[in-house]
Amino acid sequence: MDEIQANRQQAVVVTGTGATKQQAFASALATVQRQLIAEETETILRIEPLAITPLALTEERYVEKFLFFFFKRQRVTYRVRLQVTVAITAVDLAPLSFTVHQLPSPDAIAWPRLKWFSKGAK
Repeated sequence: MDEIQANRQQAVVVTGTGATKQQAFASALATVQRQLIAEETETILRIEPLAITPLALTEERYVEKFLFFFFKRQRVTYRVRLQVTVAITAVDLAPLSFTVHQLPSPDAIAWPRLKWFSKGAK
């Protein structure tokens, strides 16, 4: 049989948001797998990050108040946009040929006493 496993590198751009820097990075890195699976026609075995390059890092701050006057507090939201270079190990299923076996339908109803009914039994 031929080798069906392939290794390659690919760059993916992902974004994430969070209340802390760690949450924003974790949110972005969690979308790497989903984005790669959506783009691929192969079966992915392993995704290994090689390099992470920040493209845009923003911090948004605003003051939140209850009933416009009370309980002032400052809210922070972090947004990151990253370019992640990953090494992908995948299996290409296109060149594989499968053997076809035709089976009877599992929905068929077995009538064990069908002959008994057709002979006019008592």
